[in-house]
Amino acid sequence: MNDLKTLEDRLKLATDRISAALSANNTQSGQLETAQETNAKLHKQIEAFKSDRENDLAEVNKLIEQIRPLMEGNDDA
Repeated sequence: MNDLKTLEDRLKLATDRISAALSANNTQSGQLETAQETNAKLHKQIEAFKSDRENDLAEVNKLIEQIRPLMEGNDDA
Protein backbone atom coordinates (compact mmCIF):
# COMPACT_ATOMS: atom_id res chain seq x y z
CA MET A 1 0.00 0.00 0.00
CA ASN A 2 2.91 2.31 0.74
CA ASP A 3 4.27 1.75 -2.77
CA LEU A 4 0.92 2.77 -4.23
CA LYS A 5 0.92 6.00 -2.22
CA THR A 6 4.47 6.76 -3.35
CA LEU A 7 3.53 6.13 -6.96
CA GLU A 8 0.46 8.36 -6.64
CA ASP A 9 2.59 11.14 -5.13
CA ARG A 10 5.11 10.86 -7.95
CA LEU A 11 2.35 10.95 -10.58
CA LYS A 12 0.78 14.00 -8.95
CA LEU A 13 4.14 15.75 -8.83
CA ALA A 14 4.75 14.93 -12.50
CA THR A 15 1.32 16.20 -13.59
CA ASP A 16 1.80 19.36 -11.52
CA ARG A 17 5.12 19.99 -13.27
CA ILE A 18 3.56 19.37 -16.67
CA SER A 19 0.72 21.76 -15.85
CA ALA A 20 3.16 24.42 -14.69
CA ALA A 21 5.24 24.00 -17.85
CA LEU A 22 2.17 24.26 -20.07
CA SER A 23 1.00 27.34 -18.20
CA ALA A 24 4.41 28.97 -18.61
CA ASN A 25 4.39 28.10 -22.30
CA ASN A 26 0.94 29.66 -22.75
CA THR A 27 2.11 32.78 -20.92
CA GLN A 28 5.17 33.05 -23.16
CA SER A 29 3.02 32.57 -26.26
CA GLY A 30 0.71 35.32 -25.08
CA GLN A 31 3.65 37.61 -24.41
CA LEU A 32 5.05 36.89 -27.86
CA GLU A 33 1.73 37.77 -29.50
CA THR A 34 1.57 40.98 -27.47
CA ALA A 35 5.12 41.86 -28.48
CA GLN A 36 4.33 41.22 -32.13
CA GLU A 37 1.22 43.41 -31.92
CA THR A 38 3.26 46.16 -30.27
CA ASN A 39 5.93 45.90 -32.96
CA ALA A 40 3.30 46.16 -35.68
CA LYS A 41 1.80 49.29 -34.08
CA LEU A 42 5.24 50.86 -33.68
CA HIS A 43 6.07 50.06 -37.30
CA LYS A 44 2.90 51.85 -38.43
CA GLN A 45 3.79 54.86 -36.27
CA ILE A 46 7.30 54.97 -37.72
CA GLU A 47 5.90 54.86 -41.25
CA ALA A 48 3.52 57.71 -40.39
CA PHE A 49 6.41 59.74 -38.94
CA LYS A 50 8.46 59.14 -42.07
CA SER A 51 5.59 60.32 -44.25
CA ASP A 52 5.14 63.42 -42.08
CA ARG A 53 8.86 64.14 -42.29
CA GLU A 54 8.84 63.83 -46.08
CA ASN A 55 5.85 66.20 -46.30
CA ASP A 56 7.54 68.68 -43.96
CA LEU A 57 10.74 68.53 -45.98
CA ALA A 58 8.85 69.19 -49.20
CA GLU A 59 7.14 72.18 -47.60
CA VAL A 60 10.44 73.57 -46.31
CA ASN A 61 11.98 73.20 -49.75
CA LYS A 62 9.06 75.14 -51.28
CA LEU A 63 9.53 77.91 -48.74
CA ILE A 64 13.26 78.05 -49.42
CA GLU A 65 12.59 78.37 -53.15
CA GLN A 66 10.19 81.23 -52.43
CA ILE A 67 12.64 83.17 -50.24
CA ARG A 68 15.76 82.38 -52.29
CA PRO A 69 15.28 85.41 -54.59
CA LEU A 70 14.97 87.65 -51.54
CA MET A 71 18.17 86.22 -50.04
CA GLU A 72 20.02 86.67 -53.32
CA GLY A 73 18.75 90.22 -53.75
CA ASN A 74 16.74 89.57 -56.91
CA ASP A 75 13.77 91.73 -57.70
CA ASP A 76 11.83 88.80 -59.18
CA ALA A 77 10.29 87.84 -55.85
